[in-house]
Amino acid sequence: VLMVMMHGLLLAHVVEIWIFGFGYVVAQEWLELGSITGTTEGLFDYVYYSAMVYTTVGFGDQIPGGAIRMLTSTEALAGFALITWSASFTFLQIQRLWKD
Repeated sequence: VLMVMMHGLLLAHVVEIWIFGFGYVVAQEWLELGSITGTTEGLFDYVYYSAMVYTTVGFGDQIPGGAIRMLTSTEALAGFALITWSASFTFLQIQRLWKD
């Protein structure tokens, strides 16, 4: 049960990162709302940037400019909240499972 839950949470975080990655593609390439320096306009660059922002690691090798900064700050807040929620949920599940 615990492994299924952990894999489900991991999958949910990866999907969220990819959704934001596509959001950066749309924001920069189609809507021209700003730019992210250090990207070569490849999808994986945007997904990498998204993963760095989502996990609040922020290596600093890619820097947002323009209105994309709002999407970046929203993703950082959402990632922090969802990762924290996942840790709390995991703790509660472990507590419930190991109680028996």
